[in-house]
Amino acid sequence: MEYVYNKEENDTFTITAPESLAGIGGTIAGTDSASFTLQYDGLALDDAMPQRTGLTPADAFFCLLDDLRRAEPAQMWTESTDGVDLLALRYEQDGEEGKVEKQVWLTEKVYQPVCAELYVDGERVLRIQVMSYRET
Repeated sequence: MEYVYNKEENDTFTITAPESLAGIGGTIAGTDSASFTLQYDGLALDDAMPQRTGLTPADAFFCLLDDLRRAEPAQMWTESTDGVDLLALRYEQDGEEGKVEKQVWLTEKVYQPVCAELYVDGERVLRIQVMSYRET
């Protein structure tokens, strides 16, 4: 997935692999997942989001960025991987549908996202690997 964060305007993303999903994109406007729009070839899809947001490849990265912007982590620590100092943050949410945990690793100096893991009731459901990062 290619994700473009824009601090002043809408965030956008495009799924690049697997080939069967390539070309599906989205726009995130406003300040929460309720303003998420899924698109394919310029056609906006209504009600495309699952009841439980933030756990699918289409909306997980946006919701994770939203947590980084607004939520206080339940835990925070530092790690070193391949000589890179990382800051690890864990977010936890208990709800009617179970416990959701999000763990994200950022570079310690500039807070660039490196990877994240999402868990539902202790089982990992998604891993996000950030392959490149650029500011606009």
